[in-house]
Amino acid sequence: MGKKIKVIMATHGYLADGFAGVIKMIVGEMENLTTLCCYTNPDFDLDETIQNVMEHHDFEDADLVVCTDIMGGSVNNGFVKWMEKYPFHLVTNTNLAFLIDLLLTGENLDSDALKEKIQDPQAAVSYVNDHIPAGDDLDIL
Repeated sequence: MGKKIKVIMATHGYLADGFAGVIKMIVGEMENLTTLCCYTNPDFDLDETIQNVMEHHDFEDADLVVCTDIMGGSVNNGFVKWMEKYPFHLVTNTNLAFLIDLLLTGENLDSDALKEKIQDPQAAVSYVNDHIPAGDDLDIL
């Protein structure tokens, strides 16, 4: 058996909980997903929250993948500061398709495999108008 993965979805506001709710509807409860809903109360301290996450994660037992909502945002930048101290993967601009694929991986996710998932066109943002001309019937259902 390989090393498990643990995913933390960290976002501004309650977006992380929104992702988790939809994932639960689609694939069921995912024990390897934790959400961090940042800045939802005036006492929120991002550095303290991240430090707590890192200190309580067992890096020997599971690889840690932190997914954030937006590149350059305070949540993502907060995790960047911890990359030198802890061995975790940081992914940003996360979307639902990517997150579901990542969570279903289960184990043995090295940086090359993670980069493959990120580059998979199925998980990318797509302009549908370029793929399906207006008025065409959709035979995808």
